[in-house]
Amino acid sequence: MKYIEKLHKLKIFHKKDVVASTKDENVAKEILRRYKKQGWISQVRRDLYVATDLANKASLATKFEIASQITPSSFLAYHAALEYYGLAHQVFYELYVSSMETFNDFDYEGITYTFCQSKSKVGVVNPVTDSLIKVTDLERTVLDCINRIDLSGGLEELVQSFAIITYINESKLLDYLHHFNKQALYQKAGFILGYFQKEMKLSDAFFETCKSKIGKSTRYLTDRQESDTYFKEWKLCAPENILSFLEQGGNEYV
Repeated sequence: MKYIEKLHKLKIFHKKDVVASTKDENVAKEILRRYKKQGWISQVRRDLYVATDLANKASLATKFEIASQITPSSFLAYHAALEYYGLAHQVFYELYVSSMETFNDFDYEGITYTFCQSKSKVGVVNPVTDSLIKVTDLERTVLDCINRIDLSGGLEELVQSFAIITYINESKLLDYLHHFNKQALYQKAGFILGYFQKEMKLSDAFFETCKSKIGKSTRYLTDRQESDTYFKEWKLCAPENILSFLEQGGNEYV
């Protein structure tokens, strides 16, 4: 029981953390084997463990904490970030986890952790109140979801989530748009956020900047069948009225 208290404080850990405490790799391996057999810890995946509640054996780490510790660079993104911020309309049993390092998708305690390749950590934060969590900030989350609507849960889920946002930092949005430097993202961001300009408190200047970057190409917001209306202002084909999704219901769990 010597190391239980320390592991409970960590909540989620790797073998190297146990080695650092024991100063002996063989001892660390034996502790992991014994504690796992006793149900005092649980193995999430290769070289990733969580401490468990000694009474009911449930994981002490949340799904968000687990996702943030899968690799050194992993962080919550897309719909997982929306859910972390309390913006998701539906709770999914799949968490999209961005990471510089590749990992194989896996299931743990009913949640599927799905790998998403990341080439940038701009806008990734470590919330003061959640030291084990890494997540895209609100501004990058919004842009990521617009960029990959499929990973945000679909257009209906995106619209339902964005409708809850009451403020967004315009300067950060522009900085991130400049960082990613994608004409299609300027197009789609200007179009979608235009529906929420008043609620998110975005200036007209923001949309003028987006328009100045869209180029000459016509693009589709979603698939061609759903995006059946052309919006000349944004050179974009999209559903006739995306706000109609706010009037529709949906399942709470997917």
